[in-house]
Amino acid sequence: MTGGDGIAAVVLDWDGVLRHWDGRGERDGEHAEGLPPGAIAHAAYGTDAYEYAKLGIYSDRQWREEVAAALAARFDGRGREAVRRWRADRGRVVDGAAVLLDRLRQKYAVALLSDSTDILTDDLETFGLAGHFDHVFVSAQLGMTKPAPVLYRHAAAVLDLAAARILVVDDLPVNLPGAASIGMAVRHLPAGSPLSRLVHDLLQEEHCSASG
Repeated sequence: MTGGDGIAAVVLDWDGVLRHWDGRGERDGEHAEGLPPGAIAHAAYGTDAYEYAKLGIYSDRQWREEVAAALAARFDGRGREAVRRWRADRGRVVDGAAVLLDRLRQKYAVALLSDSTDILTDDLETFGLAGHFDHVFVSAQLGMTKPAPVLYRHAAAVLDLAAARILVVDDLPVNLPGAASIGMAVRHLPAGSPLSRLVHDLLQEEHCSASG
């Protein structure tokens, strides 16, 4: 692996760091079919099907079909239109995401690491971000999820860098100990915190280091 001192790569989380959700699709879908608030989330998350989708055992479509079936069983056949509307909502990326990523790439290798279903590839195309990362690591393609240290070791190997030269940024503190355990630098970016501030701080640190 490449040696040297200082951070050479930044590994960003997707949801909560680059993309944010306001729940519009869920609410719209539930309202359309007269489902109670939270019905979709209850059927979708914390389920075996969701874990399978994040690991690539199920496709994103298979997972959502199971969600629709669970809703239909609970609510007298209703739920499929709700799931269709929920799936159509892809959230929003932070303002100027492409520019921020490109600024970072002037100084660092930039990677995306996400616990996500196989829909992530399409989402990056939808948001025009597919070409703005040096590497993209998706749990559904790798068959492993955060915070497993083996996932971060894989990222370091692909980046060809010592773990200490990689900064991992995530909105969920629970995901960071796995990276820290193999020697990576970690930074918690609380949901809603501006990515632009993080980018500014990183570039300022790089500038100060170079000046010093």
